[in-house]
Amino acid sequence: MSAPRALDREQGKLRRPQAGRRAASRGLALLVLGLALRAMAGPPATPSPPVPSAGEEALLVLYRDKPPYSYTEGGQPRGLLIAQTRLVLEAAGIPFRLEEAPLKRIQRVLQADEQAVCSPGWYRLPERERYARFSRPMSQDPPQGVLVGRHALDAVQAHASLATLMADRRLRMAVSDGISYGPQLDELIRRRQPPPERATVTPAQLARMLAAGRADYMFIDRYDYEWLNQHGELGNGAVSLQSFPDLPPGLQRHMLCSRQVDVRRMKAMDAAIQRLGLPAPLPAP
Repeated sequence: MSAPRALDREQGKLRRPQAGRRAASRGLALLVLGLALRAMAGPPATPSPPVPSAGEEALLVLYRDKPPYSYTEGGQPRGLLIAQTRLVLEAAGIPFRLEEAPLKRIQRVLQADEQAVCSPGWYRLPERERYARFSRPMSQDPPQGVLVGRHALDAVQAHASLATLMADRRLRMAVSDGISYGPQLDELIRRRQPPPERATVTPAQLARMLAAGRADYMFIDRYDYEWLNQHGELGNGAVSLQSFPDLPPGLQRHMLCSRQVDVRRMKAMDAAIQRLGLPAPLPAP
């Protein structure tokens, strides 16, 4: 088997945040243009979006601070998923309001099912289907990457597969607690011995643990990696992105809604997603 491929051996000079924001804005513009063109070329047999009832209450859409997917800048919701969410809900004829909230609060609100609320960008997992509704898939992720601290790079690159890497008891793995990496990786994490170090932190904070030598490797979303790299959050060569041939394929992301969101609105969302030609990969941040 071939050795893992180093996707980024050198991070290069830190980039200014303004440059990263300009790159993200270009990505959002491409997303809006691409979805608009898909909608224009959509199948004519698809029904038109429903007209919202007079006085219909705006649907609460909660999003977490996770650039480049979703974040608040200048008091306004931004991000790749935010742009996609606006297009879908506007095409569905559903009035909505966007509000940032911590991840754990979003999970509590959805599970409590006391109000009509949705949140974009969720993987479809069996445990979530027990308390919530899923839209059709809206976007397609690439496979996860493996981020490695510079101090552990040789030891990690000695492995030709993710399976042997995960079985190496000498290397310390770190994971963000409270999130899913997808069913296959979640199961590998669950079975790993010794158990990985869990921390309720952002990907950037977890990457800093690697850079400081407090852990050796972690899984990372490719969009998270690109954003953090553009913003100089990964240091100058302190970490390196690796890939393995047995990493599972990327998953699709959905709108996750409480069961208080009625079937009519879910069907309207699904019809709009279909008209827009989704799911599709998100543009590069």
